Amino acid sequence: MKYTIHSYLLFFTMLHYATLFGPSMVYNFRIAEVTRQPIFEKSNKLHHTVIALPFEQYRKKYDGTKQNFTGGLASYIYDFSSNYFRTDFAVSHIKETIGHTTTFSGTEADDILLTLGRNFDLSDRTSITTSGLLGIPTHKIFRLQHVDFGYSQVGLGMQLDGLYAFNRMNDFVYGARYIYFFPRKAHDTLDEKHRFTIGNVGDLLVAYKKNWKHHGLELGYTSRFRFGAHICPNLDEIVKKTNYIRSNFYLVYKYKFLINNIPNRLLFNIGYGFDESPKKFGNKYIITLWASWNVNF
Repeated sequence: MKYTIHSYLLFFTMLHYATLFGPSMVYNFRIAEVTRQPIFEKSNKLHHTVIALPFEQYRKKYDGTKQNFTGGLASYIYDFSSNYFRTDFAVSHIKETIGHTTTFSGTEADDILLTLGRNFDLSDRTSITTSGLLGIPTHKIFRLQHVDFGYSQVGLGMQLDGLYAFNRMNDFVYGARYIYFFPRKAHDTLDEKHRFTIGNVGDLLVAYKKNWKHHGLELGYTSRFRFGAHICPNLDEIVKKTNYIRSNFYLVYKYKFLINNIPNRLLFNIGYGFDESPKKFGNKYIITLWASWNVNF
């Protein structure tokens, strides 16, 4: 009995200081930018792109908590004139451990992200795209109870991204994005009701892209700023756990080919990230692996 009581006390003490918040793959800026790039030169006859993307993400936090997310993302893009519409959806299995104890295991859906944008060709070498984003939650906010997948709040944002072509084989890619998340009702572990929002998310992206024949490489850096979290009535340290500054480096290999004259592309990505702050609750490192199959028709 003493061992059981001691184990429970240790478990809840560690859980109290654990960072509960998981990722959202549909809001992953680098995935959106890499997969949206045309497979071959743009054609007026090819308006549709479908994307299947399995992923694996492993996180270790500064307090020793380990989290694993395994799942898949599906996207659809429709290009018309100089405009595009995109929708993204994902599902993931989640496992979190503290020490040798599994604190949560389950499967959850991500938000649904809708994007509408317009492309502008400023010159032969320079193009930019402006976009508006709408995120739609698919389930309640569980993050006050356990680690979850997706932000589970209505998000409204804007995005600007662009490309500068040094020549036919080398490009510079950049982007910036801002999203505001509206407050929503959430319950904690004691089933008490709160008004909660993760606040604001800002993303910056810079990357170098090289293409030769049917192959391509992209090396990039993204920075994410999440700020302005709020909860009412207040809950201990939730705001500190929610706000963060994150850096991520990624490398993507691309291979494009034709099947019955239909453009296809395979992508293989490895990413390494970490939280600049907060050190107490943040991620010591985040390793992300994903592959993607894009079809344009």
